[in-house]
Amino acid sequence: MALMGHAFRQVFHLARLVRTTARGEHEYSEPEPYPCRYEGTMKRVVTTDGDERLSEGLMRCSVEVRPEDRVFPPGVSPDDEDGAKQPLHIAPQLNLMGTVDHYEVYL
Repeated sequence: MALMGHAFRQVFHLARLVRTTARGEHEYSEPEPYPCRYEGTMKRVVTTDGDERLSEGLMRCSVEVRPEDRVFPPGVSPDDEDGAKQPLHIAPQLNLMGTVDHYEVYL
């Protein structure tokens, strides 16, 4: 159990990138639910590409989220394709023993 595991009372859905077709189209897995803690907050972050963007929210979760995955934040139906967000920045947070405790995902 993560140190913050008791605070993960919301649910988000995660669709993993399965492959990219020859035409450059992305195919994703079926969205799966995971517990999280989500805070709507505006913050400037540096993306995985090195660009500076404005995030709409910060999500903490115990599952690893990758930059190419699609995230459906709490309150967004996984059936709503337009509601999916691409992570802007992912920061692993370490526990006292130096292992990953949880991830901070900026959307």
